[in-house]
Amino acid sequence: MSVRNAELASFLRSRRRRLTPTEIGLTQNSHRRIPYLRREEVAWAADVGITWYTWLEQGRPIKIAYETLNRIAVALRLDPSETEYLHKLVRAVFERQGQWSTSISNRVRDLVEGYSNGYAFVIDPLWDILAWNEHAAQLFGLDERTKGLQRNGVWLIFMRSGLRVTLVDWTEVARQTVAMLRVEHADYAGNADFDDLITALSRVSGEFAQLWSKADVLLPACWTLGSIRDCCLNDSRPFETLALPIPESPGQTLIFHYPTRTRKSDRALDRQRAVLRAERLTIGLTH
Repeated sequence: MSVRNAELASFLRSRRRRLTPTEIGLTQNSHRRIPYLRREEVAWAADVGITWYTWLEQGRPIKIAYETLNRIAVALRLDPSETEYLHKLVRAVFERQGQWSTSISNRVRDLVEGYSNGYAFVIDPLWDILAWNEHAAQLFGLDERTKGLQRNGVWLIFMRSGLRVTLVDWTEVARQTVAMLRVEHADYAGNADFDDLITALSRVSGEFAQLWSKADVLLPACWTLGSIRDCCLNDSRPFETLALPIPESPGQTLIFHYPTRTRKSDRALDRQRAVLRAERLTIGLTH
């Protein structure tokens, strides 16, 4: 069984076992031995064959239509991130086993380093930080001499002790980061660099290993660092995060962590402005 199919089997089982028959409109018999859904009940809810769904959950290499996969997602009550993750595992659109580019163009580097209103950095699919501004350097403890895992965003969130204080809601950031990494991993299942990172983190961080075992998923665009604490002032400030794929460098993502205002109207306005800037930036990077 391939790495991708093994992950698919584990994911489907975990999502089936978190549901009860009553949650999908079935009557739960008092003599029932297990509280969660059986495979045949998922097959019924998704209107697919029992044998076929069993093979899918076992990770066998079978073909599946887009619409059928969506019915399974609905039957399992998957959220948008989980549905996207399921499609990544089944459709195997990318199959990218090789390396991605780590080269940063001068204009992207200038944009990142020149941003002073918040935190800006560029990451690759593994979450190695390729470029950063001064604020991000201070947050993650980066300089040009930083190498290896010390430049990996996921590693730093779990292993850089200062971030547990600086990030106001570190527990949620950690959960989101692991869930995001799982989605990225789906595109590169079997890549040795991903496997090495996951193995290394699981060995040194029980928190990471526990979160990884839960199989939570989150689209990278939904990830955020949340509020940042200024330890000198003993105060925190709310931030929002905008993730922007770089068209000229597939696999790389530009991240802005920008401050928000306190009033709801101001936050909405800031968000609108950020989206407009992102749209203009995307257009500019493609020319």
